[in-house]
Amino acid sequence: KGGGSMGMASAASMSGMRKAQSSISLSAMVASSKKQQGEMQASAKGGPPAGEGTGAKKEAVSRSALDDSNSFKQRLLRGVTTILRSRLLMCIFTYNALAATTTVLLSFQRAELVANRGGGGAAASTEKDTAFLARVNMASSLAVFALQASGAGALLSDYCGRYGTLALMPLVRSCGVAGLAWWHVKGSGRPPNLTLFLVLDEFAKVMNFAVAKPVRESLWRGLSNEARYEAKPIVDTLANRWGGGSAAFVMSFFGAALEFTGWGRVSEVDGSRTVLGFPPVLILCAITAVWWAVVSLDLGNIRRRIDLELKKHQ
Repeated sequence: KGGGSMGMASAASMSGMRKAQSSISLSAMVASSKKQQGEMQASAKGGPPAGEGTGAKKEAVSRSALDDSNSFKQRLLRGVTTILRSRLLMCIFTYNALAATTTVLLSFQRAELVANRGGGGAAASTEKDTAFLARVNMASSLAVFALQASGAGALLSDYCGRYGTLALMPLVRSCGVAGLAWWHVKGSGRPPNLTLFLVLDEFAKVMNFAVAKPVRESLWRGLSNEARYEAKPIVDTLANRWGGGSAAFVMSFFGAALEFTGWGRVSEVDGSRTVLGFPPVLILCAITAVWWAVVSLDLGNIRRRIDLELKKHQ
């Protein structure tokens, strides 16, 4: 009897455990089913699943903040601030602006010489001038390609060094202006020969693209991401526009000042005005070239100190 009663008790306990397990599994299934229904309803309404709303909101807020910080206005402000806070970037900006200024100043003399190189009707003269300038640009482009493809440009920049190459362009431009001034003195104030002017001007252009430009690009090595990716586009674009615009403004202002004061000598042949025996464009270009040379020396010294600091931290 004792054994039978114990067996009946054991069977009863086993049955109770099975009923409890079945009820637990049933409740788990019901809870899982309710959770799935909630997720389906939430997805149908376009909202996040239950329990994920806070995370989704945080992610959306972070994305919005990232988009605001990467907007064009924010990048522009950061780039301008980076330039104003860095002496190196200000020197690079001034260097590029002065290079553009000398180029635009000499372009005024170039346009006048090309326009006066021959007679003929206006339409025929325009077509001849366009074809002539196209041939000149083609010749200079071929010279740039030959120097770059042969490695002569890189060899010359290695020979001069990075800091010597920075001063090379102002020196070349100063020599060109000196040659044009010599022509004015020799010719008693006559305009320079077009061939001489184009040789000097295109030589400076070839040296710029084949030798000096790769060295200028290396000035950004080792700088911060803000300097390279946010400040550099501003320097490359705004410096050229600033230099060209300032050249046109200074030339116009200087001419108006000479007209107002009556200073200088007016030619009886073509009505052009000279100052101290030289045209105003050459005087302005000579001043700009000297300024450019001083900036190039300062830029080389700043970059040299930065390179020494980089070597110490390596």
